[in-house]
Amino acid sequence: MKIKIQTTMAVANFAIELAIKQKQDLSYFKLCEVLFFLQGYYLSQHQQPLMDCVFKSNVHGVINEEIISEFKFYGPGNIESPKINLDFSSFSLLHGGEIKSYQEEVDLPKIQLEELQKVTQTLISKPSWQLVKVIISHRTHKDPVINELSEIFGHRTYEYVEYTNSEIEACFVDNEKWLLTVDPEKIN
Repeated sequence: MKIKIQTTMAVANFAIELAIKQKQDLSYFKLCEVLFFLQGYYLSQHQQPLMDCVFKSNVHGVINEEIISEFKFYGPGNIESPKINLDFSSFSLLHGGEIKSYQEEVDLPKIQLEELQKVTQTLISKPSWQLVKVIISHRTHKDPVINELSEIFGHRTYEYVEYTNSEIEACFVDNEKWLLTVDPEKIN
């Protein structure tokens, strides 16, 4: 069955709302890991990606720049709410109008939404350090490269290597049994 490609933020908002509802920990780093494995699940099970996004290898596992830039202000703590967008298209300083707020949401049929919820809940129930360990110990993980020019100028920055869909799928498939095992104590 073909899956409609979702935006990264729609799936992130979905995961955030589930984590809040389930009272599970979800930092922005853990959110990146959960999204990475959701992508791997859909590549494996449906032979297509769930999201149109890029994951990059990081010394701490995996990152998605959109997620990092949006939620990094939470620091190592839990994300407290989904991303809310503001629409200024009908607002004018001269003519008034209103500013509308909206949230990107997953757009899937009910049966696919239930599948996404089940897999997301299972992934969220895993401790972040275990998800990271799976990623960095997998053969597809590449350490970031130190940017040589930044070293010359006295500060260190890194160039992060992008994961291919086949690498994301391989990491998921090689760890699928553990990733999809539900710990009944973790899901309410």
